[in-house]
Amino acid sequence: MSDLLNSSQRTSLFVTLRDFEKSLRRVESLMDSTEANGILFRPRLSISAEKRAQAHQKISAALDQIQELSRLFAFDTEEQDIARLIRSEMSSHWANLLDSRSRKLKRYGNVYPQLAENLDAYILSLSKIALSLATLFEENSS
Repeated sequence: MSDLLNSSQRTSLFVTLRDFEKSLRRVESLMDSTEANGILFRPRLSISAEKRAQAHQKISAALDQIQELSRLFAFDTEEQDIARLIRSEMSSHWANLLDSRSRKLKRYGNVYPQLAENLDAYILSLSKIALSLATLFEENSS
């Protein structure tokens, strides 16, 4: 069956199915999560047990169909480097944190002179942690 698709079509279908599978698995993980409350966020899913069960059934059916299509078109499993994802996210947080320093917040309005002494040391410390985490997950580090 893999001869039914040209190379570009094959790649497009693979990426679409892979990304949908990732989303389905993330939704499933979030529904089953017993994640502790964060400091600045509290995860909450307000659906009934019946709707949760229906969602699990639909996800399972979708995953079964993705599996079947994968077999039908002889798709190989793509190994994904989680270190790359972590590195990317931490690098992004590093940049966003640096953009949260007091002098950068001027773009949103006047900044009180005391803000720098109360905020910037924490922001710099957090940005260094984000950068060090990104570095920890570099490709060639062990």
